[in-house]
Amino acid sequence: MKGIDYLKFMAGIYAPDKASADTYVERAKEICGLGDRLNDKIGGYSRGMARKLLIARAIMPQPALAIFDEPTSGLDIINALEVRRMLKTLAAEQGMSFLLSSHNMLEIEYVSDRVGIIAKGHLLEVGKPRELIEKYDAQNLEEVFERVVKQ
Repeated sequence: MKGIDYLKFMAGIYAPDKASADTYVERAKEICGLGDRLNDKIGGYSRGMARKLLIARAIMPQPALAIFDEPTSGLDIINALEVRRMLKTLAAEQGMSFLLSSHNMLEIEYVSDRVGIIAKGHLLEVGKPRELIEKYDAQNLEEVFERVVKQ
């Protein structure tokens, strides 16, 4: 299946009518930034391209909240940065909220306005990254995480 066909198919599932589906597809095309590569088969996409397509598919209907589990896992540095920037831009410009699950605390520090630290199924700490760093006299969120879970 081509990337554009995938977006059209998924828009048809999400959208209440054809006009909305067309709007969703246009929004997804802008979000993923794949341009003419949307006319290529998904099987030929790099991992980064596929991830951008999936993120665009998830947020094309502009949900109030989108949940992502390890959105940059397995991506090279360039694609990971692009995905992080994409999420930050969408949150800032379109007011979307994202719940990210990640083991990469530096990524979470970069992307997030608020952070929850969970260990062994328990929410141990919540706050803004800068506030948590100051509270735990840490250099970054990795050190905050270490101090919180070792308490």
